Amino acid sequence: MHIDPDSNLPSDNDKLLTNLVVPRPIAWVTSQNALGVVNLAPFSFFNAVGSNPLDLIISIANQDDGSLKDTASNISSNGEFVVNLMK
Repeated sequence: MHIDPDSNLPSDNDKLLTNLVVPRPIAWVTSQNALGVVNLAPFSFFNAVGSNPLDLIISIANQDDGSLKDTASNISSNGEFVVNLMK
């Protein structure tokens, strides 16, 4: 099967990817803004990519208007976040 993502709507590509890559554990990412407001968001697109140094990747989409979501904004502002996993 050949899939050309450029010929699909982004929402169709998202549905395809999320239905093909299973199971996807959920990472709960906690971040904090400059005012101290805590944000907790679930992410199913994340993975460990290295152990020396410890590297973790999370994929944070933008808002529909192109602006950063709270998690991305918070991490960009202070460089800190916490990832919790459910078993």
